[in-house]
Amino acid sequence: MSMLKVAVVGGSIGGLTAANVLRDAGCDVEVFERSTKLLSGFGTGIVVQPELVRYLLERTSTTLDDVSVPSSAMRYFDAATGHSKGEVRAGWRFTAYNAIYQKLLDAFDAGRYHLGKELVGIEPGIESSTVTFADGTEVTADLVVCADGGQSVARDRLLGTRTEYAGYVTWRGMVDECDVPPETWRFFQDAFTYGLLPDGHIIAYPIRQVSAKGQITDDVRINFQWYWNVDHGPALDRIMTANDGGRRPVSVHFAHLVPSSLADFHSRAADQLAPVFRELMIGAPEPFVTTVSDAEVPQMAFDRVALIGDAAFTPRPHAAAGSAKAAADAWSLADHLVDASGDVQRALGAWEPERLAVGRAYLAKVRAMAAALQHGGDFPPGSPEFRFGLPQLA
Repeated sequence: MSMLKVAVVGGSIGGLTAANVLRDAGCDVEVFERSTKLLSGFGTGIVVQPELVRYLLERTSTTLDDVSVPSSAMRYFDAATGHSKGEVRAGWRFTAYNAIYQKLLDAFDAGRYHLGKELVGIEPGIESSTVTFADGTEVTADLVVCADGGQSVARDRLLGTRTEYAGYVTWRGMVDECDVPPETWRFFQDAFTYGLLPDGHIIAYPIRQVSAKGQITDDVRINFQWYWNVDHGPALDRIMTANDGGRRPVSVHFAHLVPSSLADFHSRAADQLAPVFRELMIGAPEPFVTTVSDAEVPQMAFDRVALIGDAAFTPRPHAAAGSAKAAADAWSLADHLVDASGDVQRALGAWEPERLAVGRAYLAKVRAMAAALQHGGDFPPGSPEFRFGLPQLA
């Protein structure tokens, strides 16, 4: 196909996957990321799905052992008492956001990855599409791929759609071996662990540690999330207010937590959790809190503009495949462009129905999981409908 000029808006995992596969398909690709510095997931963990690591395994020298930690079981506990609710054998692997991001970035051309490009305008067109950034830069391309995440400016400009708060937040954190008692450290190895509660749940699993310089090490950390139901209104405002007095829309990172929020996190762990879960929470040196939201769209293609990943459907995290969905959107887009010999509108016309179906099915799946996990519903060990991963459509 003829070389298409492609602008990718958003330089996280979905955007970088799109940039790499479209470049490999013969496109002239540049990435525009709003952050002024290279991204960090604050070490947060990701369950490895085939779609997530497909590019690294097929087109770089990266192996699964380079970026992930294996496990052999999924375990289910009453987080208040510590009593087991069951266990199933399951060979999942776990990685860190920073590990996947850094490997995808290394595979791309650093000179074509532009920082400090905050999207403020987007104009789809039949012949070309144009994006405008806050610094005055204007870029016209044959195809614009918007991968600017759950708070997508592109989606807002094109559809007026924003994420909606799902009624709960998640406290996230990591511990090193030195942060918790030895028996707690051993408890969370070699497994994905659920801690179930009447009004929320905990997940925990081991991940590879990534150094401050982006190097993946052999050291292991335990990554966790503790989901709290919090009503919209004053209660949510309190927990999402940072120590500068500003109300954060998505996350309050550790450095910006007000002392009362951190004290509440620790006191609830002490009062409500069994020792092994309590020690995990209290041992985390830098916990932080994030709202859980979702969004759905009726459309993903607009002339020569495509929304992918969280910029289209923003899912809750419970099926552990949000980043995989973004990567799958990108691979499918590249395949359709090749099949259409570079005819962008024909490619998008074939691509969009397929990806809308996946997005809708995945969103329905994670909402069903949330209904059980956040409200003490039936969540049987190994239940097929709650299995991690993207839905398999007929």
